[in-house]
Amino acid sequence: MDDKLKQINLFIPGAAKSGTTSLHSLLDLHPEINMSTNKEPHFFTFPKEKFKNSEEYLANFDFSKKYSYRGESSTGYFYFKNFKENIKAAAHPNSKFILIFRNPIDRTFSHYNYLKSLGSEDLDLKAAVLKDHQKEPTPDDLLPELIVKNYYQYSLYGKWLTEFYKHFKAENIKVILFEDLKENPLKTVNSCLRFLKLEEVTEIPEIKSNKTVKILFPKLYRSIRIFAFNKSKFRDGVKFLLPVKFRRKYKKKITEVFLNLMKTNKSLPKATETERKWLYNLYKNDVKQLKKITGISYNQWKDFNED
Repeated sequence: MDDKLKQINLFIPGAAKSGTTSLHSLLDLHPEINMSTNKEPHFFTFPKEKFKNSEEYLANFDFSKKYSYRGESSTGYFYFKNFKENIKAAAHPNSKFILIFRNPIDRTFSHYNYLKSLGSEDLDLKAAVLKDHQKEPTPDDLLPELIVKNYYQYSLYGKWLTEFYKHFKAENIKVILFEDLKENPLKTVNSCLRFLKLEEVTEIPEIKSNKTVKILFPKLYRSIRIFAFNKSKFRDGVKFLLPVKFRRKYKKKITEVFLNLMKTNKSLPKATETERKWLYNLYKNDVKQLKKITGISYNQWKDFNED
């Protein structure tokens, strides 16, 4: 295993659709932090014998300078068993973890809206959430277009944080809230810097969030993603015309270009009161568990503080 892996010591492992992209970008602005160019490389996702080429993974980081932290933000890490084992085997032994949680009702609905808008979901909300709700997250949740599809389990913060504490020291884990990052980003980022024992900042730029958009021809866009990221006879024929480095660097860019061409200004639907109540009943016990193990009130989550 490459010794440079021991210099990877900061992870934002979840939760998905909760502001991890914004936090990744804001931390990368600090002179003592080098966040990966590919926000979610998922290098530590798979069993050790299936590790991707570490050279390709390490190319995401700058080793020409000295940093206190080098980090990445693969959101599946919060849930995947292999990550916990691989970090201990390969990364820095005293790695730090910043977890950002969002009201589980809003996170679930945002995740559902995201897949629906990209042509990767055909079911209504209730059917979609319940379809695989008992299946614990694994890398197998990845759709052919490289999008994760597991709504319910990804919002069980209490369950998965309890598991996280079994593998990593509590003093190396910090929990922040999406709602706080949105309302007061400077204060929230500085709380992370204090956790990392780094100098705080006096200002931060406005960062555009990874906002879910409604696009035209969602099924066509899904087909483009599948072509870009997975094997097909047509793609196998085309790939010989393009250098390997070009394919690795630009396949994600190509999907982003098509996304920008197809996106609209139309607003996505919001959860109805009936849907919110139904989701509340799904998550209320897990939120109680989360409050108990973290000692945080989560007052920002009004759905869970009206009792």
